[in-house]
This record gives sequence, C-alpha cells and structure tokens, in this order.
Amino acid sequence: MNQRVGRRVTIRLTKRRTTFDRLTFRRQLSVFFLITAVLTMVFVSVIAYAQAITELKKNFKIYTASILKRTKDELETKFNMVENTLNFIAADYRLQPLNHQDPLLSQRNLSKLLVDSINLNNYQVSSGDWRRTQNLIDELIIYGDKKDDQTVMISRRDHFSVYGIEEYLTPDLLGKAREAQGRVVWSEIFYNQVGARLMRNLPTEILREELNQLAVIKCITDVKYKTTTGFLIASINLARLSAMTEDIILGKTGRLYLVDQNLQILGGKDKNLILRQIPLDDHSLTLMQAAQEGSIEGKFNGEKSFIHFEEIGLNNWKLVGVIASQEFQTSAGVVRNRILFGGALVLSVFAAVGVIVAGKITRPIQNICAFMQQVETGDLSLRVHETGSIEIEKLSQHLNRMIEHLSHLLDEMYQEQIFKRKMALKMLHAQINPHFLYNTLDSITWMVETGRREVAVELLESLSTIFRVTLSGGRDMVTIGEEVEHALSYLRVQRIRYQDKLDYVVNVDDEIKKNQIVKITLQPLIENAIYHGIKPKTNGRGTVVILGRQVTPDQVRLSVIDNGVGMSQEKVVELKEALAEPEMNLETEGKGYSLINISSRIKLYFGREYGLSYTSEEGVGTRVDVLLPNERKL
Repeated sequence: MNQRVGRRVTIRLTKRRTTFDRLTFRRQLSVFFLITAVLTMVFVSVIAYAQAITELKKNFKIYTASILKRTKDELETKFNMVENTLNFIAADYRLQPLNHQDPLLSQRNLSKLLVDSINLNNYQVSSGDWRRTQNLIDELIIYGDKKDDQTVMISRRDHFSVYGIEEYLTPDLLGKAREAQGRVVWSEIFYNQVGARLMRNLPTEILREELNQLAVIKCITDVKYKTTTGFLIASINLARLSAMTEDIILGKTGRLYLVDQNLQILGGKDKNLILRQIPLDDHSLTLMQAAQEGSIEGKFNGEKSFIHFEEIGLNNWKLVGVIASQEFQTSAGVVRNRILFGGALVLSVFAAVGVIVAGKITRPIQNICAFMQQVETGDLSLRVHETGSIEIEKLSQHLNRMIEHLSHLLDEMYQEQIFKRKMALKMLHAQINPHFLYNTLDSITWMVETGRREVAVELLESLSTIFRVTLSGGRDMVTIGEEVEHALSYLRVQRIRYQDKLDYVVNVDDEIKKNQIVKITLQPLIENAIYHGIKPKTNGRGTVVILGRQVTPDQVRLSVIDNGVGMSQEKVVELKEALAEPEMNLETEGKGYSLINISSRIKLYFGREYGLSYTSEEGVGTRVDVLLPNERKL
C-alpha cells in the first residue's frame, strides 16, 4: 500500500514539471519577453484603435457640421431674400388703395406692379436680390380681401388662374397670415390642383415636381386705416427646393436632406423620398424633433448611420446630413489595418531583440548596473556585493578596487588644490609691497626732518596697524571690524602721501563688524581704486568710499567705490569673466590678479555663491562689491 502511495507521489511530481520548466533560463526569458511584448502591443493597439475611432467620429461631426452650416447659411440667405421681396412689394404705395379705389384702376395698377416686379422696372428690390429669388419663386400673387369685389392678380399664370384660386388660398392659410401680424408665413407643402388643370398635358413626373408647392404669404396692410386689404403670395415649387440640396454629397456616399417642421423631406438626392417622412428610427426622430441641432448614431432606412442636423430659424425646417456607418467602418478598417501592420512590425523587432538580449541579461549584471548608477551620482563610499559566477566576482572585485583607487585620487587632488590655494594665500600675506613700504618710511623720515612729528607718529601707528592685521597671529580669517581698521590705516597713509588728490569715507554698520571675513580683502581693492582710478584722474580730488551693510538675513555686502577714471566696458566684461571662474585664471599673473585671488579665496572659504562683483563706467568711477555670508563664528 505504501509503495503504491509512493509511486503516486512520484508520478505527480513528474507531472508538475512542465515543458516551460525544461527550457533554459535564456529561452524562458525569451518566452516571457515575447508574451509581455504581445500583451503590450495588443493593449496599445486596442487603445490606439479606440482613440482613432473617436477621432474619426469627431472629424465626421466637424466635417458634416461645417457643410450643414454652410448650406444652412446659403438657404437662410435665399429664404431671407424671398421674405425681403414680399416685404418690399407689400410696402409699395400702389398696393395701399387696394380695396379703396375703382376695381378697374386697381387692377391696372396691380398688373403694372407685377409686370414691373418681374421685369425689374421701377422697383425698389435690388436686382441682385431679385435674380437670386427668381431661382425659388414661380409666381407672385396679389389676393384682395374685399369680399364683394375680390381682386386677384397673378404674375405669369403658369401654375395658377384667377378662377379656382380659392382652392389654393384656403381660409386656414389666410387665417395664419392674419394671425402673424405682418410677419411672413411659410405654408406646408400641398399639391396645386389648379395648376394640374392648367398643365394636364405634361407628364406625371414633371407635374409631381412642379405642382408640389408651398406658399410664402405676407399681409398687405392699409397704412391709413390699419386694416388688412389683401395678401401677397410667393409660390415656390418643390423641384426648386430639392435642387438646392440634391447635389451636395457628404463623404463618398453620404446625402443631405431638407426636411420641414414635421420631418417631411422637401429636398435631397433621393427623389423617391420626397414628401415622405425622413426614414429614421423612432429614437432618432424623437431626438431630432426635440432639438434644434445635434449628432445622432441611429438608423436611416434600417441601415446604421451617423446623422447630424441643423435647424433653419426662419421656418423651423432642418438640414439633415446622413453618412452610412459602413463608410465610416471602411475608414476605420484602414486605420485598423495600419495599426495591425505597425504592431506586427514592432512585435517582430521586439521578438528579435528579446532573443538577443535575453541571453546576455543576468541578475548580477543588473546589480552591477544599479551599483554603477549610484556611483555616477558621486557616492564613492559604496561597494558592490560580490555575487554570481567567477567572472562576475572578478568584475566586482576590480570595480571595487577601481572605485577605491579613484576615491583616493580625488581626495589627493582635493587636498593638493587646498594646499596650493592656502600657499597662494600665505604668499599674498607675506608680500608687502616694497614700494609702499619704502615710500611710507621715506615719508616718515621727511615728516621728522621738517618738524611734522605728529604726522610722522600717525604714519607709524597706521603702518603698525597694517602689519598687525596682516600678521594676525597666523589666522586666515579676521572680523570685518579688524579688516576695516586695516583698510583705514592704509587709507590714512595714502591720504598723507596724496594730500591734494585723495579723500575717503567709511560707513560700515556696527552690527556686521563682528562677522568674519578673509583677511586682506579690502586693502587690495582700495589700492586698485587709488592707483588705477584716482591717481590717473586729471581734474579734482578723488574719493574712496567704503560701505558695509546686511542686505539679507543671510548675506552681508561690503563695497569699495571710487570716482576715478573708471574702465571701458570691454575691460569690465573681461574682468567679470575672470571673476566668474577664478580657479581658471588664478595661475595667470597680470592685471586683475589680486582681484581674482581675493574672489578665489572667498569662494574657497564660504562657497561659490559668494565673492566679488564689479561695475564700472568710464569717466565716472568704479564699484566693487564683496558678498559674504552673515556669519560671526571665527
């Protein structure tokens, strides 16, 4: 029994091992990559296809709406011209005495009026408007409202006769015109029985197009008595309406239809649908009757279609654009095929790349890549975990050694740069201008010999202060107060030497005098101001101004300003470029070296956001600003 159970377990374990499990890791990874690519492409293709369909529908609506809008504007323009024609004729002075003069005279006047209207003679309607309305109007009819002697005038009598005109102008139709209170009324389509008798010899198809008509009616009002004296009627046949829309095609197979307020087709390419209700499904008909414009996905003649409609404001008719969904599906099929082709092409590329890459990708390599990305950020304290094959372990060891060696090299370079800059600073401190020292001592000797001992003592005290601050116990940093004292001592010496040329003003806030500064910062700036700004000045005395303020909670600014000869803009630009990268110009001797050295020292101790800024105008003077952090700890 136990043996049987053991065999069953063995068989189950064997069955659990699938074909996929027998594949190599490279092939497993390839299969996984391929499946992922297929699923991704299917997802992307579905999304792209859905977006393409949405865009196609949007473009269809925009395209159809633009055509309907343009056609609607044209129709409204023509319908307005018809109404304007009736309004102008109804206002003609010859119609005013319609029921108040001799019938024979009235008929002569009316006959002449209609002839003038047709022939465009002595008539107030512009010829351009009339020619356009002639494309719509068949007949102009004047129908008097005098019951005992009714006046009836017809312009051409192609479709009407005086006798039997009441069959056309029914009391209901005339009643609507009266209720309109002077507005133009558009009737519904009706079949002209009077015209059928006049044109009975014509073929039935022609009669059907010519005699399905509508009337546009305007009351004629007596201005004097404010009463209705008659009616002015323009007759329009269905053939002319249909011709206005039958040649307009939407897309390849779409059609445009003109329907009345009851959704009865008045015009369109399909003659067999004329005077029938537009063949839409009930839901689409309901939506169209309830709205003035819109887009519907419904059925036209039982076929799925996209439908867009716009209402014509004058008579509540509508323009309806219909495009079969099949045409849309054809365009969608083209898009679908392109997406499938592109997807298959991309999938083939993915499959080929996946097979190649799968054999080279391993987890240890991914770990090393992630490690190297961290090292690239500048963290050289990291070490790679040595895992994987022998080659991977050796690679990890070599990487660790290389990073460690690189870290040591960078540390050495950094220490070397700091050492060089400190040495340059100490050399600058040790360099006391021999000419300045000689001239000062010579001035002291001359002062003693001439009996000006007080001035000589002042010079000695100032020179002593200069030496004391310069040495400063070997410190690189001093307080702003000490630095200003050093600068004042230097200025006193120079003012005694240049009595007739030099003045100075020092205004430094007490609040910042305990802040720290790199020593011997101001003296070189003052020296430049005197020797390169004030000394070359040929007219008037020169002044050096030293200012010190806290400009922000975190920053302090010292300024050295002179009214000397200034500098050209070319030299200012050159100096600003050198100050922007002081490390690149520190080894270059020459003019501006001391400024570059000062800027480099400030950046070294406080950071790259601090240092010197320089402005100068030739013939006006120069200003050097020293930006420092608001720090007091030494």
